[in-house]
Amino acid sequence: MYALVFSKVIREDIDSSYTYIKETLEAPHAAENLIKDIVEKLEYIKKTPYARSLVHDNYLTSLGIRSIKIKNYVLYYNVEEEKKSINIIRFFYNKRDWIKLLKEKTLEELMK
Repeated sequence: MYALVFSKVIREDIDSSYTYIKETLEAPHAAENLIKDIVEKLEYIKKTPYARSLVHDNYLTSLGIRSIKIKNYVLYYNVEEEKKSINIIRFFYNKRDWIKLLKEKTLEELMK
C-alpha cells in the first residue's frame, strides 16, 4: 500500500469547502458527509493509485496528475512510484478552472 503525502494547501482546500457547505449553505450534515467521502476516496487511491486516469492537459499529464471525483468536488494527486507514495495535491469544486489553479504553483512548491 502507498503512503499519502499531503500538500501544504490541501487542508485549506478541504476546510474552505467544508465551511462553505456547513455555514453558507447551512448544511452541516452534508459537510460531514463530504469529509467521510474524502476519507473513503483516500483509502481507495491508497490501494489502487493507478485506477484513475491522468487529467486531460498535456503539461499536467506530464507531471502524472490524476483526479478522483468526490460529490461536486475533485481531488488531484500524483503517484511517486519510487517512494511508494501518493501526493495529495489539491481539492477543488468541479466547476472551477482547475487547470489554471493547478498550474499556479509547481509541485515542489505545493509539496514542501
